[in-house]
Amino acid sequence: MTKEQQYFLHLVKSHLNNTKPEPPENIDFEGLFKVCELQDMTAIAAIELKKLPAEHRLSKEDFSPFNQVLGLTLQNYEYKQEGIRLLTDTLTENGIKHLFIKGAAIRELYPVPEVRTSGDTDVIVDSADLERTATLLAGCGFKDVHSTDVEHDLKYRGEDYEIKCEIRAINADIKAYFADILHSDMCENSGGSAYKMQPLCHLVYITSHLLRHFKSGGAGVRQLADMDVIMRNCNIDFTEYLAICKSLGIEKSSKVLLSLCKEFFATPIDFEYEIEPELLEILHKVMLEGGTFGYGIGDVGTTHLMHSEGSTAKAVLGLFAVNKERLYHDYKYAREHRILLPVAYVSRLYSAVFKRGRQNAQHIRSMFTDREVATELSAMLEELEIK
Repeated sequence: MTKEQQYFLHLVKSHLNNTKPEPPENIDFEGLFKVCELQDMTAIAAIELKKLPAEHRLSKEDFSPFNQVLGLTLQNYEYKQEGIRLLTDTLTENGIKHLFIKGAAIRELYPVPEVRTSGDTDVIVDSADLERTATLLAGCGFKDVHSTDVEHDLKYRGEDYEIKCEIRAINADIKAYFADILHSDMCENSGGSAYKMQPLCHLVYITSHLLRHFKSGGAGVRQLADMDVIMRNCNIDFTEYLAICKSLGIEKSSKVLLSLCKEFFATPIDFEYEIEPELLEILHKVMLEGGTFGYGIGDVGTTHLMHSEGSTAKAVLGLFAVNKERLYHDYKYAREHRILLPVAYVSRLYSAVFKRGRQNAQHIRSMFTDREVATELSAMLEELEIK
């Protein structure tokens, strides 16, 4: 771990613990900025750097990029909140149950909610309400970027919103656990037609979501910080949490993540678990060097190389191959009229290229240089018992 990575973690820990950060020593601030940007946590770092004593504060030149990102983050937060309010009001007026998950729901637990960034806002609705929800929001100015039978990807004022009727998971047990979330005691009404997950349920979900990102190439520090703020601010029964994780087949990996929380953030939980040194080294590399969503998204880049028997050429050629059962699941017209399967494939390909085009290009390039990373990721999944 580099000095810049260590100091980045120190700044995040100071933020979560509401303590003043230690002055930086021999830190390359350009390098620190790159680490913060890779994790999409620059605004948090900026707030903490402002707390340094006057004699240890960064020069105007060194702090300028941090301050610029802080300003943009606060602006984006306002845009997000405007979209969330409009979405909530619209669905409540029309009696449509909805549930915010991840960033939109957890942001309020952070010391400064405005600086908890997110790539998109995820909302769960009943499958019977999905199309109606998309139509209502379109009438309010939300633009439909891409849609399937289980999800609509929308944009409003440049911000992304994913309206979905199911939670994707790394195994069948987890998918079944969250299958009817809106109608279970794991949720509670938070006013109107809006619902929220119970803290324990949300911790299980964030854990499983982070592990799903591990399976598809890695996860960053921000997702781990989400676990921290739930544990830090909510009354969690860890015996029950670990029992649920065990029943879902993620017991060992959940213990590893709890241990990482304590190491990175000094999360105030009564829990001890020693991670094997080799696994810990890989976890540090994956989380700190892979970025917010790791080395790959879905079956792209290094992730695809992991599952292609080590052949870079095979990985590139198979990059956009899609399981037809997935297409039948996502697109009703393909299920009902099998001859339209190629149309569903083109739609999915369009989404892959234009929704995540820049990331996909990066990950295609990574397949020519990251064979070692692919091997390490495969070893990590095996050690975490993620299949």
